[in-house]
Amino acid sequence: MKYKKTISFILKISIVALALFFLFEQLNSNSSFKKFDVDNIFLMLKENYLVLVLVIFLMFLNWFIEALKWRFLISKIEKISIKRSIRAVFSGITISSFTPNRIGEYGGRVFCLNHADRIQGILITVIGSMAQLIITIIFGLIAILLLPNLMPSYDLFLTELEFSYPIILFVAILLSTLLIMLFLNASIFTVLLSKFKFLNRFSKYSNVFSFYNSSELLEVLLYSAGRYMIFTAQFFILLNLFSVEVSYINSMILTSTMLFVISIIPTIAITEIGIRGSVALYLFTLVSNNSIGILSATLCLWIINLVLPALIGILFIFTLRFFRT
Repeated sequence: MKYKKTISFILKISIVALALFFLFEQLNSNSSFKKFDVDNIFLMLKENYLVLVLVIFLMFLNWFIEALKWRFLISKIEKISIKRSIRAVFSGITISSFTPNRIGEYGGRVFCLNHADRIQGILITVIGSMAQLIITIIFGLIAILLLPNLMPSYDLFLTELEFSYPIILFVAILLSTLLIMLFLNASIFTVLLSKFKFLNRFSKYSNVFSFYNSSELLEVLLYSAGRYMIFTAQFFILLNLFSVEVSYINSMILTSTMLFVISIIPTIAITEIGIRGSVALYLFTLVSNNSIGILSATLCLWIINLVLPALIGILFIFTLRFFRT
């Protein structure tokens, strides 16, 4: 019993140390931040502190919705309070900050469960992440179809794609519909996996996909869509703060394209700021030549939505239960 406490403490210290190391390494990395005008960012935020308060409030609202979504999903195996769900979400953010493609988020959350099977908990968390990814893909596909409207050579683009554009549109609609239908009928995966006899020993885990009916999974998609809209609103607010003149519709198109591109690039959460900045700069210069403002908005959003929650999550790391008595 004593050695478990010792190992648990060492693990928690290691997680905190790794999170802080990756965080401060990025904040002090010249390669990541040499493009950003940090002094100008601080000046603008100081002069418009109410806007900063609003964006931070939206960050908390965003993660609160995620906590509601996870509590809703995890209730199939263990009833938890919203307080514990929030704690799990922020702990997951901290661990995900230094793991590839944020896979640490899955493990970080399940260590807040008292009795439920943790592997089932991880699979349930994956279902929630898949819902978020599907929303990102659908909005991204729509945005990519609308993106040519923002290109200087729009007329030439349409001429070159006169015949193929309807096909691209059809494929995008078909793919979006297929993704939604597959997700809303996730129980089909339980049926398919049951066809393989060698997987019968794992039926306890494959059955997770049959825990939810279509209406429940639709609710999960709506939670995810709500989070998505909050994120795009945050970025639009920050872009305007840093004098990037862009309409909300165009901002949605470009932000959705950016999120789609980022979602398919393997990254470590803390280190993805370089990729975010590059993609944002490439896309938003279609409508604005204010590259400093674009990069400043990107940096602020990364700090508010990832760095700040990761720091908050450190406070909850020591409440995790790696071992059960």
